[in-house]
Amino acid sequence: MSDIVELINDEGKKEKLILHTAFHIDDTEYAVLSYPDEEEGMIYRVDRDEKDMPIFNIVEDRDELQEVIDVYEGMAEELL
Repeated sequence: MSDIVELINDEGKKEKLILHTAFHIDDTEYAVLSYPDEEEGMIYRVDRDEKDMPIFNIVEDRDELQEVIDVYEGMAEELL
């Protein structure tokens, strides 16, 4: 998976990011995105609006973020 998604940043400007993967932990969806010129990905929680459109939110809770990182790294190891 390597789709381009367009997000609106805190200043209201559109930014294009690469969607590397999306996955679920229990009932919560997460996505790994990066800027086209950067190798390091960022993890977002994917919520849905009333029209089922994705809303990408940065994971701020450290425990939740660590759990997601652990799952993602496990998935990456399985692919190697």
